[in-house]
Amino acid sequence: MSKSTKNRTVESNNTWDLDAMLSQEIQDMNRDSAEDRRVKEAVIMSKPDPNQINAEDDSDEENRPVNGRYYYYDDDDEYEDDLAIRDPELFKITESNRQIAVDQQTLPVDPSTSAKHKLVRRPPELVFSDPPTLVSRGDYIQVTFHYGLSPERHASKPKRYMMMCDFGEESMYAMNWGIGTLLRSGDELHVASVVGTDDELEDMDEDEKYQLRMELDRNSKTMISRVKTAMDEMLLYNIKIVTYSVAGKTRESLLNLIYETPKLTMIVCGSRDRGALKGMIMGSVSTFLVHNSPIPVSVVRPQKKEKKAVRHKKTSAQKLSQSVMNGHLRVDEKEGSINRYDGTL
Repeated sequence: MSKSTKNRTVESNNTWDLDAMLSQEIQDMNRDSAEDRRVKEAVIMSKPDPNQINAEDDSDEENRPVNGRYYYYDDDDEYEDDLAIRDPELFKITESNRQIAVDQQTLPVDPSTSAKHKLVRRPPELVFSDPPTLVSRGDYIQVTFHYGLSPERHASKPKRYMMMCDFGEESMYAMNWGIGTLLRSGDELHVASVVGTDDELEDMDEDEKYQLRMELDRNSKTMISRVKTAMDEMLLYNIKIVTYSVAGKTRESLLNLIYETPKLTMIVCGSRDRGALKGMIMGSVSTFLVHNSPIPVSVVRPQKKEKKAVRHKKTSAQKLSQSVMNGHLRVDEKEGSINRYDGTL
């Protein structure tokens, strides 16, 4: 027999011995001992499932409904702890008190929180209508949309305000002032901006018309973005917003727009433009509208910033003579003059 064959034979004998030992241990563990035989056998009893409701079986008097609910119990169950069985009336009151409608008006008011610091939740209807209504032609773009549409909130006497916009600092201040100060729920907001040009639309070639069209479109989108930014901070309802982007001479275009818009309440504009070349509403336009508009015009000026107080530099005092520092100079001069006066007498 070769050496490798002997090794395999030894390994197989060891494996058989281990299996036999393991089997013997399992049999010893399962063999009943005298101590095990003294333990009584367990009895499995069948009980009704407490989660099962059998509405057709009414013969069982013990499993009777209490307040519309079924409760199952046996003689061994500690049903004395069940409130529905011990006191059905108290159980009914307890169940009804699990959900109590809270009236916000009856809640106690915390005196430490004042009205200024009271949190105001934003109502869900304070959004912009989508999509807007667009009226467009070669030299004119009108966009109409709404903010805070709510059928339950109506204004008795809505007002219409037209605000001029050239995107300058004073013009934007005037528009934000008008939106924050004048507007009330139900009012109409008209915002106008002019792309200044001296040429008539009929005299322009196709390239010039395209450039003008792009400028009007860019002007209209910028104006809508500024208006939405300002309106987002307002808690107003049923606001109709109309934006006008018009091409032409600034003063004449604005005045024609005022006449074409019915029942305006007030015109709001800034006092100065943003520049003589780039400006759409020049400084003279506000004066022109004040003198020629059939509607009252409010010219809004930004509040002046307070100037810082100029601090004057303190100069150092000149050096005093020794006699002045000692305090004898005036006394000496007085005594000398008195002596001379006495000598003359």
